[in-house]
Amino acid sequence: MNLYDIIPENLFSVLVSKNKNLYVKTLFVLLDAFKQHLKISKDELISMINAQLDDDIISADFTEEELLESEQSISGKAHFLVRKLKSTGWILIETENDFREYITVPGFSYKIIQLLYDIANVSESENFAYVYSTYSSLKLADETRDPFEMIIALNDGAERTEHLVESLKSVYHSITYYNQQLINTLNVNNVLHSHYERFQEEVISKILRPLKIKDSVPKYKIPMQLILKKWIVEEDVIEDMVQYRLSKQNDNDKDEIRNDILRKIHYIIDTYDNLDKKFISVIDEKNRRYTRATTQKIDYLINSDQSVKGNLISLLKYLSDDETADKTFQLISDSFELYEQLFISDESLYEKKKAVKRSRNSELIMTEGPIDFEIKAKAMAMQVLNNKYSKKNVNEYVDKLLGEKNEITSREIVIGNDDDYIMTLLSVVQANDRGSKYTIEFADEDVLSGKYEIPLMTYRRRGAK
Repeated sequence: MNLYDIIPENLFSVLVSKNKNLYVKTLFVLLDAFKQHLKISKDELISMINAQLDDDIISADFTEEELLESEQSISGKAHFLVRKLKSTGWILIETENDFREYITVPGFSYKIIQLLYDIANVSESENFAYVYSTYSSLKLADETRDPFEMIIALNDGAERTEHLVESLKSVYHSITYYNQQLINTLNVNNVLHSHYERFQEEVISKILRPLKIKDSVPKYKIPMQLILKKWIVEEDVIEDMVQYRLSKQNDNDKDEIRNDILRKIHYIIDTYDNLDKKFISVIDEKNRRYTRATTQKIDYLINSDQSVKGNLISLLKYLSDDETADKTFQLISDSFELYEQLFISDESLYEKKKAVKRSRNSELIMTEGPIDFEIKAKAMAMQVLNNKYSKKNVNEYVDKLLGEKNEITSREIVIGNDDDYIMTLLSVVQANDRGSKYTIEFADEDVLSGKYEIPLMTYRRRGAK
């Protein structure tokens, strides 16, 4: 059937006219009236147009329109807009028994206006829960085993699965569209608006994110497939569905009905089997590439800003660089009057020491000292260590850890420095000494105390119950 056998040939003429934006807004007002009222009076529609579009009517150019003498005012131009919609076939006007004129919106007109509105306005509602709806209807039908409910659930499931695939294809092509738009966008704000306010709301929030979180394919795929596979195995289930359709249809081809039922079952099973590989993973990769390209484009536009602000930033960078400051100053001195400005800060009294390359002098030859000196030095070092980490000091360290308690675990020990760590190690070594005042019991795990890792152990005061 020819499309223009259904819709008037000049239906779209208002959408390509000089005042196309005004006509589109008028159609949206008509859509509001259609959704609010069963019967739309002409006077009521004109009042709505006046109330919502008065500023647009004032700013519109009607020089090319054929206005009547009575249509020169704002209200008159609203009458003209309604008359124009009637003449192009968007609406019909008829007079009823109360002698009032009422607006009729043909079916094709409503569908086209709704489509235009959906394109122009991002819906705040979430996408249809295709996956969950399919699973829930199949689950309910499987519990009741009513042939009517099973056929309805199967038909709805197949239809929702088709819509799901169409939505994913739409997402894929939408990402491609936004990627192409990104190439031609030269303003940072436009890139941000396109990515965050349009792409995120229209594509990610409505379709892709729900499929990962709420309307999750991995969550419902397996239970859904198990139900359908169970129906295939149980021959009486398929037979009941075939018999029900035979009783409700004039077509008595039993084999054709059976094949149609099995085709839909296998279609749902196979589609969900391949959904991640053929669609979701491909879309995820394309989305990652687009997001990366958007980030790179924003970074490029910011760093190559050719506006006055961008040029001033570049100029200040050159002037702040010691290597390019003098040359830059000479180049712009004829165009700008620049003055050096200094300030005092907490770093003003500090001058960073410059590295100086030292020349190589003759080697300094170290002579070995007397052997007695080396022996004395080692002996003194050992004495210092023995005094610091003596058994007495280790016992006092553990006694301090225990405090008033009879036992403590290493989870409660705070090791703040290397000395504490060494004392802890020595306490383990000396735990079994005859003079030790404590015992240690180990567990099969390690704990962290600050930056130090030690075994999980329990210190107990010796002799305590």
